[in-house]
Amino acid sequence: MTFHPAAARPWRDAWPLVAQTDDGNAWVVGACWLYCRREGVRVLWVGSVHTPGAAGDVYGCGPCVAELDHMVRVQACGRDMRAIKEEM
Repeated sequence: MTFHPAAARPWRDAWPLVAQTDDGNAWVVGACWLYCRREGVRVLWVGSVHTPGAAGDVYGCGPCVAELDHMVRVQACGRDMRAIKEEM
């Protein structure tokens, strides 16, 4: 799945920016639970995870939160495009 040029999606500009360090969110120093798995970096709580034996809080650093945001937006765009094609 790929992104199309922003000019083809004017509604994209209405999406909020991804969280960034020092943006007023509750960033803390800890371990990134997402892609890089670095420790001792500024991280933001992004949600909870539940496994068969436990539950925990997931934190992500700025670059990993940005990557997660990108993946979600690509998925949403693809879902929207499929819905548009089905309506035609």
